[in-house]
Amino acid sequence: SATGLEKRGVNPGPVGYRWEPSADACAAVAAFWDALCELQTVPETKISTTLLSLPGIGPGKARQHHDRFAAVVELMSRNLCLFRGDTVFGLVHFHPAYQRNFIHPLHKPAFGHLPPQSWLRSMLRHNGQADVADTLTEEDLDMSNYQRRSPHTMINVLRASQLNAAVGAKSIVDLSLDNGTTEQASGIPLYSRNAIRLAQQNDRAQLQTALEAEMIQSLGVDSVSE
Repeated sequence: SATGLEKRGVNPGPVGYRWEPSADACAAVAAFWDALCELQTVPETKISTTLLSLPGIGPGKARQHHDRFAAVVELMSRNLCLFRGDTVFGLVHFHPAYQRNFIHPLHKPAFGHLPPQSWLRSMLRHNGQADVADTLTEEDLDMSNYQRRSPHTMINVLRASQLNAAVGAKSIVDLSLDNGTTEQASGIPLYSRNAIRLAQQNDRAQLQTALEAEMIQSLGVDSVSE
């Protein structure tokens, strides 16, 4: 994990894979805190980052499954921020049907999630790519959600040092939005690059086919439920 950040003082190390199959939110939150405590007590050379799999939380692709995922990970994120843990760890949330437009708040940052999709054009302009911002369709921008789609609900728990190295500790800037307001945003070059890369995918159906194949493999079934 943390590969490619050696020049910024972060050495790659082993990934800790943790698994909690329960559909119970309390069990999932307990597993989440176990993962945090483990990272806090184990040196980075032994566990660089942790990938916590929660296949019982919001399994499937229907809106109700996504809403369940969103509610449980919001509980975890609020728990972490309540104890100021967001200064020590960063979270990256994944779901098979990840859709930023279904995450609350819709037009404000949500800890562990992609920036609001309504910000993407402004982020591209801020990054010096106004021509791209004006030509991408909403369907193109929607492809950005594939950054966070996975076979089942997962949370990548990152050390703050890794996040700072990846996006820059001072990467927070004032972003002028299309509605005339100004918001603070971070990671603009990274999210802009990913938005363009995914929008340029020639065979978009192939992304979904590959995702569903991984879902089937992880579940050990013949088809993926809606």
